[in-house]
Amino acid sequence: MKNKKLVMIPGPTPTVRSINDQMGRETVAFGDPEFVKDFKELVVDLKNLLKVDGECFVVAGTGTLAMEMAIANVTKMGDNVLVVSNGFFGDRFIDICQRKGLNTDMLQAPWGQVVSPAEIEAKLKEKNYAAITVSHVDTATGAVAPIQEIGKIIKNFPDTVYIVDGVAATAGEREYVDEYGIDILFTGSQKAFGVAPGLLILWAGKKALERRTALGTIPEYYIDFEKWIPIMNDPSKYFATPAVNMIWALKESVRLINEEGAEARYDRHIKVSEAINAALEAMGFKLLAAEGNRCSTLSNILYPEGIDDVQFRTTLAAEGVMVAGGLAAYAGKMFRLGHMGNIDDHTVYSTIAAIERTLTKLNYTYEKGIGLKTLLERM
Repeated sequence: MKNKKLVMIPGPTPTVRSINDQMGRETVAFGDPEFVKDFKELVVDLKNLLKVDGECFVVAGTGTLAMEMAIANVTKMGDNVLVVSNGFFGDRFIDICQRKGLNTDMLQAPWGQVVSPAEIEAKLKEKNYAAITVSHVDTATGAVAPIQEIGKIIKNFPDTVYIVDGVAATAGEREYVDEYGIDILFTGSQKAFGVAPGLLILWAGKKALERRTALGTIPEYYIDFEKWIPIMNDPSKYFATPAVNMIWALKESVRLINEEGAEARYDRHIKVSEAINAALEAMGFKLLAAEGNRCSTLSNILYPEGIDDVQFRTTLAAEGVMVAGGLAAYAGKMFRLGHMGNIDDHTVYSTIAAIERTLTKLNYTYEKGIGLKTLLERM
């Protein structure tokens, strides 16, 4: 009998039954009064969740489309943009910016580390930047940027729009848009919200909205804030067809978050992350992200000597857990384990147990049971 597979990659994350039920509802017209009411309530709830006095956009698309949406609405050809990259996905902003004809500078950190606020401040003093982009969590490294501290610095640069990529963080790491000085924050439905892929969610504060107004007509169409603002304020209006069932699913996700309590949810992610990391280290693994720079939504785990990547991940999958491989220079040297969203204690214990069974099958010498013992002590 085959083991049920737990999806423990850094996204898509597992979806719970109540969210699945919403995705499986009979689809209605996007103008249906009940759906319009649900959509409007969702937008308001998302604004409250991230504490933004501005707009929230819930649009059919991916996190990458959200990246493009963020850049398109606050910059024009010839503007300077500073990209702060702590890994693979931060680099994606470069291509987006260059295709728009923006002058793009970059600050990069070695994988596992993060660019410091002091480095960012020094760079911002060199020229006038229309925008700065920072990935809160990069899924290639598991490193977490100090977005609140960066936000304090950017307040001294009033012409610079602060864009935070929250794809692997939002709803799992603390992010409060106005309080942290963030002008644009975005994510995807399939990460810490625990919904299937298909929606981008983007929050825009007053500074970003004022910049959009000042730009006038922009070349982009589908991702133009001004096309979507009337819809987000009154979903009975039409611009493009909303993903009806996905919006219901996201609404259920937000209900679950509010039921748990946002602060309690963030604390849970920290506790689970620290427990998993301790269990993995006890078994002989190491973490790519330096201590103090580790996020709470995923772990990037370096193999000990003698463990083959393909063999490990194939055996682990047979034991019932799917994880992701390393990227770029770390391909074959580590695996990536997601632990964000609505995963429960049973899933966490099952994952560590499956890793222990895998190590045993691979004849790796370690203290059997130490992973689960460590987890029990931390959870």
